[in-house]
Amino acid sequence: MRSMQTTPRALTYTAQCVKARRRYQPDRVEILFVAESPPSSRGYFYFSKTIGKDHLFRETMKALEFWPVSQHMGSGIDKRPLLEKFCSKGFFLIDTCTFPVDKLLAQKRAEAISKGAASIASRVARLDPANIIVVKKTVFRPVHDALTRAGLGNKILNKEPLCFPSHGNQQKFRRHLAQLIKFRNVT
Repeated sequence: MRSMQTTPRALTYTAQCVKARRRYQPDRVEILFVAESPPSSRGYFYFSKTIGKDHLFRETMKALEFWPVSQHMGSGIDKRPLLEKFCSKGFFLIDTCTFPVDKLLAQKRAEAISKGAASIASRVARLDPANIIVVKKTVFRPVHDALTRAGLGNKILNKEPLCFPSHGNQQKFRRHLAQLIKFRNVT
């Protein structure tokens, strides 16, 4: 049985994610968000429409005050104006793993994250961000350690994991992210 990242469908999805992300890469990256991976739900951060399970996108836009906290963001919302604003502020998001790992068993997920973290420093160095925020507990330590070894640790704004904004953690995520962003006076 082939692993998820090598199936034709997974390779196509990965290519779609790369293409969508490139559309919104700013000339100068002020804050680079390093997340875990594209979601298996196919609701990728940089895709043009919401699918209703866009937790990271929705709560990031709310934390940045690009979308009202009290307003529901269901499926079919055009994300392009929000992504353009995100880009215009110098914000950019990349993933530690290029393929979805959220449905993998714990050991396989940890292995994939470790492998992704091994190449993260070179990807981050090419983007040369002013600041970095590492999203999610599962990738925080491997990414933090890899960036620190590469001399980029001083750019990491969060000294502890930024929780993923689902399962009741939405408000905590928004509050923590808003504090990190306001500290850098970027919005």
